[in-house]
Amino acid sequence: MILMADPIPQKDENIIIRTMKGDLEYLKNPHPKKEEKPIPTIPTGPVSQEAKAPFVQTPISLPPMPKVESRPASSLGGPPILVVPPKIIPPKEIAEIPSKPLFKATPVWLKIGGIGLGVFVLILLGLYGYWKIFVQSQPVIPPTPTATTTPPTLPTTPSATSTAPIKFFNKLPNKEITIEISSKTSAALLNALKSEAAMEETRASIKQIKITYQGKPITTEEFLNLMSIFALQNFLPNYESEFVLAFFSQKEGARPILILKAKKRSEMETQMKDWEAKTLASDIFPLFLNGGQLPRALSPFRSYLFIGQPVRYLNVNVPFASLNYAIYNDFLIFTTSSAGMFVVLQDLTGRTVSLDYIKSLEASINEFVK
Repeated sequence: MILMADPIPQKDENIIIRTMKGDLEYLKNPHPKKEEKPIPTIPTGPVSQEAKAPFVQTPISLPPMPKVESRPASSLGGPPILVVPPKIIPPKEIAEIPSKPLFKATPVWLKIGGIGLGVFVLILLGLYGYWKIFVQSQPVIPPTPTATTTPPTLPTTPSATSTAPIKFFNKLPNKEITIEISSKTSAALLNALKSEAAMEETRASIKQIKITYQGKPITTEEFLNLMSIFALQNFLPNYESEFVLAFFSQKEGARPILILKAKKRSEMETQMKDWEAKTLASDIFPLFLNGGQLPRALSPFRSYLFIGQPVRYLNVNVPFASLNYAIYNDFLIFTTSSAGMFVVLQDLTGRTVSLDYIKSLEASINEFVK
């Protein structure tokens, strides 16, 4: 596109008007061409050998010229239009990017489990926050004491066994065994005791029998119930739950020994006086393990002293046996022979007596038994 400059104002006298008539006539009547005169060359000096050498023209590589296409002018007589073909740019090679494997889709059950776990954790956190803020942070208000007219009472101590085992003997027994009964029945206990009493032991020795059920020792109340020994009412609450059952070995066989520990000695003495006057002989008779019966006519209890300790005894119509009981400190001692009582009291008091003393005492007892 040719931009036309703004016309410069000229004077009217210099204006020449030209028409195309002359040009058309010139084209119709062509004129001969004028001869062109050669231009003379002027030598400048001697020519060197190098100049005489043949001239070698070095080829110069030039970029290809763009192809120019001319199109005929339009009917309006405009100038030809220059058409430049577009330059073809080869595509740029781009390195291939290795494709990564696609991630597998997460299973639906795993998504649901994750959501449920998240909700559970949020609930726990909410409960903990509620407890921390609204429960734990609340101040503890002590209860206001109410005025009472009744004096405060001391707590009652349960009648349980002491933690430390009770020491019933000093140097005795000579032997200890444990019997595990299969059931808490009289038959099971009596059969086990009779089998153990049939075992021969050293003469004048004491063998202690510990009775357990399911690995636990039975109590005083359980033993008396299983042996069918009926005590007076309110008798057992005054005694500890631990007791001693032992066998004294003599020539005629084993003689049982039973030792209880009282909580109050004065109450024990009162109980024994009342029990002796009523049914002591028949109530304690199952301790002999012979299954016999007492005679209908019984003599009253009598006493003898052994090492300064009073002993009450009674004939029960059993060969080489008698019912003896004594109170020493807090112990209530039952024996089924006088010889067994002699051995137990010597151990508890720590005093010994001569054989002659024992023989003379047994002679006096035998006179009463006959």
